[in-house]
Amino acid sequence: MKSHPKSSARPLAVLAGALASLVLAVSAAPNAMAATEPTLSDPGGVAAPHSPAGVPSAGQGLMLTTWPAAAGYAAKHPGTNPVGANNFSCRPTKGTHPVVLVPGTNEDAFATWAYYAPKLRAKGLCVYSFNYNPLVVDKDKKILAESATFAGDMKSSAAFMAGFVDKVLASTGAEKVDLIGHSQGGGPLPRAYIKYFGGASKVNHLVGLVPSNKGTTVFGITNALRDAEQAGLINGIDTGDAPALIDSAQLLKDHNWEAMTQQVEGSPFITALNDGGMTAKGVKYTVIATKYDDVVTPYTNSFLDDASADTTNIVIQNKCALDHTDHFGAAFDPVAFQVAFNSLYPDRASHVTCRYVAPVIH
Repeated sequence: MKSHPKSSARPLAVLAGALASLVLAVSAAPNAMAATEPTLSDPGGVAAPHSPAGVPSAGQGLMLTTWPAAAGYAAKHPGTNPVGANNFSCRPTKGTHPVVLVPGTNEDAFATWAYYAPKLRAKGLCVYSFNYNPLVVDKDKKILAESATFAGDMKSSAAFMAGFVDKVLASTGAEKVDLIGHSQGGGPLPRAYIKYFGGASKVNHLVGLVPSNKGTTVFGITNALRDAEQAGLINGIDTGDAPALIDSAQLLKDHNWEAMTQQVEGSPFITALNDGGMTAKGVKYTVIATKYDDVVTPYTNSFLDDASADTTNIVIQNKCALDHTDHFGAAFDPVAFQVAFNSLYPDRASHVTCRYVAPVIH
């Protein structure tokens, strides 16, 4: 499929507008895609053409320190590899694990990890990231918004992630990986991999930056969507493909955008994922949330419920009151980076230097 150049993730206004647009959609849905349960051998999602086998392969980008700069670059250069990532000849040093960086919804590896990847590599870690399941702009014309990856069904992305992690383990000789993820990539996606596709035995530690572990209300917008669904105007949040004036469930499938409604608070996907417990035995979990989250609302929906010695929920403002980072800025927040690294390697932990961090643009 061809890539679409204007495809970066955007702040809350566009995210909320995208969800609300389901109510106003007027175009007829294209022909249905076949619905099959994702498997390890056939994840069933959409490949990113510039990332064969998930590996960003369209050249190496720059280290960037703000989300707008990284997202803008990714939109113009789909498949850009973050500096320091995806060296499959890297061998972990003693006492470390390979780190797989998991992007968020509508964000590719570079847009999310242009800051973290080179910093982690500079600390001597083997670092990896991947792309999969981009937004489909026009299925019939085969046009993709390639930098808007991880837009499709999260279970499909989790099945693909399993294969990528296996590739990392095979190349490094490691038994387990550490995961750092942003938004979807720090919560429901890796947790679906852990729960459904064997990740519990292959993950040492999951660090989630502003993860959507319990979904989001998007400041109450999802309530309006549910009202529209109950009135028969739309479907796809709680009612699946039940008859509706606008078959928004099919529109989401045809545009490979199911991850949007799957992350609504109380969605069938989130409910099933969290049923029976939000964590897996043997895996360590750290959540890093921000009070200024403008996508995962309320921000406490990032938290994991299964409090134990292996599960830690952190509000970044409790570490540094000057840190005003929001949702998209979290993966470019130098304070959050220190907290994330200290969580992975407490024996190498350093004092967290508190500094003012502005929303989105630091």
